[in-house]
Amino acid sequence: MTTHARTDTGHGRDPQTHHLRQASAETSRWPHRAWYYLQKQWRHDATWRWAFAAALTVLGTWALAKARSYTPGWAETGAQILATVVDPVQLYIVAHTQALPITAGTAYNLWKSVGLAAFALGFLRNGPARLTWTLWGAATVLMVWIESPEPSRHVAAAVAFLAWSALSCLALRGLRLRTGTFVNIDVHAEAPPAPDVEVHAEIRMPPHEPTTYLPYPLPYLPPSPN
Repeated sequence: MTTHARTDTGHGRDPQTHHLRQASAETSRWPHRAWYYLQKQWRHDATWRWAFAAALTVLGTWALAKARSYTPGWAETGAQILATVVDPVQLYIVAHTQALPITAGTAYNLWKSVGLAAFALGFLRNGPARLTWTLWGAATVLMVWIESPEPSRHVAAAVAFLAWSALSCLALRGLRLRTGTFVNIDVHAEAPPAPDVEVHAEIRMPPHEPTTYLPYPLPYLPPSPN
């Protein structure tokens, strides 16, 4: 008696169990694909920069949080600097939006939004955003100068300018001014001496041949037989 081995072609399997096995296999591949993608992206320089910036931000936030408990006057100092810059700006916006359709609160929120967006995009090295950040800082310093009281106007404008300059270290990071390069090349070269050339003019005429005369004039006509 001969027995044959049973071959399972898959047609007798439960369809639901088969789909569950396929889903489980696809799910088990996701960690390997994610790890491969991370290894591939980690080789780029931009990933290193983003990781370094994120680590520096987290470390700086943690350090400020730890140092704040030892220096309780920092929060009060920051609030005073903020009030020195923000209060004149609010007064300027309120005084110059009375005859406009836009309200003072909307204009003030727009001023803050433009400054925050220009700072964030300038940190990401966006050229138009950096130009906007520069104009925004100049307008802010001008408003502080106009609305600050006369005895302390210079100090308030200086505080606003220093605060904007400190934030510009992040908003304008990597910005370099190209300077012109002038190259002066002084070459001393002597001209070669003129060649010693003698010029002789010669006129050659064709050889003279003697003139020959024929015994009869041209064209030749033979004599008539008559």
